[in-house]
Amino acid sequence: MRKAFFLAISLASMIFAQGALAADYGTAHSTPVSSMVMVSFPDSSTTFQPPADVAAVLADARAASMIYVNGRTSTNRPSARDEILALKRALSARKYLVDRGVSPLKIMVNFASAADYVTENITPEGRYQNQRVEIELIYVPMF
Repeated sequence: MRKAFFLAISLASMIFAQGALAADYGTAHSTPVSSMVMVSFPDSSTTFQPPADVAAVLADARAASMIYVNGRTSTNRPSARDEILALKRALSARKYLVDRGVSPLKIMVNFASAADYVTENITPEGRYQNQRVEIELIYVPMF
C-alpha cells in the first residue's frame, strides 16, 4: 500500500513539474548574445597582436560559452601555403585566448585562403584588412 501511495505521489509531482516547465519554457530562456572582433595581420605574419580596444573585448572571453576563430588570407587563388598561413593565424589567436584562461574546449577554429573578403582586395589597404582573424564570442545567458 505504501509503495502504491509513494508511486502515485511521485508520478503526480513529475507530471505537475513537467507542466510547469512547459508553460514557462518560452519566457525563462534568453537569447544568446554574439560579439565579433577582427584583427588584421601584416603580409605573411602569424603573430596575433590585437589593438587595445580588441584586447579589452577579449579580456572577457572566458565568460563566453563558445568562441569561433576564423583565419583568412588576402590571396586571389587558394594555395597550400596560404591555407597554412590562414591556419597559423587562427591558431595564434586561439593561443592568445588560451594563454588568458579561456578553455580550449570552447574554441572552434576555421581557416580559408582566398575567401570571405571584407573589402576590395586590389589596394594594399584592402589586402591588409582581408588578411585577418575574426573572433566571434557567443554568450548564453544563464537563467
